[in-house]
Amino acid sequence: MQPTLIIWGELDRVFPLELAHRLKRHIGENAELVIIKNAGHAINAEKPKELCKYLKSFLIDPLPPQNGKSSNGNKTD
Repeated sequence: MQPTLIIWGELDRVFPLELAHRLKRHIGENAELVIIKNAGHAINAEKPKELCKYLKSFLIDPLPPQNGKSSNGNKTD
């Protein structure tokens, strides 16, 4: 399964924070949940710098190997 980044506003009234936790549990261990403090539903308008920071980190930073496999899924020995 592919890594998944979930970014959620702490004060979101459209989709309450509990839904973020449920979504993370549903996706599983490959999901990373980031909660943006003092942000509602429109994170891109309310906290654009924080949003970009987390997106950039997720898209550019290398993944750590998991269970003896490299980030590309190949076995490491």
